[in-house]
Amino acid sequence: MPMLSKACLFLLVLAVPGFARADHELQSFLERTLAAARAKDHLPAVAAMIQIQGKVAAASVLGVRALGHLEPATLNDRWHIGSDTKAFTSTMIARLVEQHALRFEDTLAALFPAFAKDIDPAYRNITLTQLLSHTAGLPPLTDDKDLPALLAVIKTADGLKAQRAAIARKYLTMPPASKAGEFEYSNLGFIIAGAIAELRTGKAWEDLIREQVFVPLGIKNAGFGEPATPGKLDQPLGHVDKAGKLTPVDPTNSDNPPAIGPAGMINISLNDWMLFAQDQLDGIHGHGRLLRADTCRKLHTPVSGNYALGWGVKMQPDGSPLILTHSGSNGFWVADVRIMPKHDIIVLLVMNSGDDAANEAIQDVGTPLKDRLKPLD
Repeated sequence: MPMLSKACLFLLVLAVPGFARADHELQSFLERTLAAARAKDHLPAVAAMIQIQGKVAAASVLGVRALGHLEPATLNDRWHIGSDTKAFTSTMIARLVEQHALRFEDTLAALFPAFAKDIDPAYRNITLTQLLSHTAGLPPLTDDKDLPALLAVIKTADGLKAQRAAIARKYLTMPPASKAGEFEYSNLGFIIAGAIAELRTGKAWEDLIREQVFVPLGIKNAGFGEPATPGKLDQPLGHVDKAGKLTPVDPTNSDNPPAIGPAGMINISLNDWMLFAQDQLDGIHGHGRLLRADTCRKLHTPVSGNYALGWGVKMQPDGSPLILTHSGSNGFWVADVRIMPKHDIIVLLVMNSGDDAANEAIQDVGTPLKDRLKPLD
């Protein structure tokens, strides 16, 4: 079972003056950059897509779906994006807020009336906003050592909705792990937020993501958990370091328990992920398809430090986002998204390994792109 990884937020700003150079030159540069990173960081496969002013300016994929096999990775393949799922969960919940099913100010005591009296006093007035901004005081749930206790809770309930509700009950009746209002990255907060959405709607988180995000945006090449079919190489496989050698992992045992879904279990193609990222950018400009402009501001405004609701954010002096970013990994994959509203640019990066070298590849690709796309004036 993979590690419940903590996302790394690399606030690397790519400053771009409109169309910096011809698209074919950017395409060639991206291919060379990915090839260099793949060789340096020993990546089975790596893929990236750059969109400028609503159009794909460059896209490339290099490598194989699984080491030891010949099947090449393709631009239509789906990639596990780990904690980048959090932006989807927060967007889905924001949609429910606009539909008056929830309020960002709702407290845990009000949201879980069935066991409100058992909730630890420190959690009773914690809000939905705090759950989505990692400021609720909850345990991180980011390490293998956290898994046995979580699995014990999951085993007490049948079905994903019941499991997530059981997780909420168990951890909210325990003392907090940190002070409320202070940033402490927590996968648990998003699992509980997913349980809240399920309780209010009667629908599973997976169905809510499809209904509230995938379908309205036309996202079809996406799913949950590992993308490959067991026994087939119809999608890339994640990889793990075994005795110093990267090894593909069987998709039947290469992800966290499905109950963790709201914190990090979407798989998706680059084209479809770009549909979501573009709508987040459009929302900042006031014409998103999923959310009103005021709701987008709520979603993209930092609550503590550089973290908003499912997004790492660096703000401009005028109070608008300079960059939205997030990285995700379940230990077998790495994915990174960067949205730059000022220049209408989006960069997506994915790879099917999750070791330290794969995490370094984010910088090995991002830094050359920053230099290549810098202003010409």
